[in-house]
Amino acid sequence: WRLEMEKLLESENPDPNRRARFIASFNRGYRSFSGTYTQCTPSATEAIARYMKEGETLSRDIASRYGN
Repeated sequence: WRLEMEKLLESENPDPNRRARFIASFNRGYRSFSGTYTQCTPSATEAIARYMKEGETLSRDIASRYGN
């Protein structure tokens, strides 16, 4: 997940304050998820799939609304 976040940061290239907020939000979410799912179970895999789908939808909606 951290490699994916790095890719997002590279493509976004935010200013230092925005970058810090992205990283802080990612870390909070990462810690929360790892506290809930301590092992790779079917429910953890399903949660990941749902988050990925939601992220794709949000990315597409943002791009179509605000342009690339």
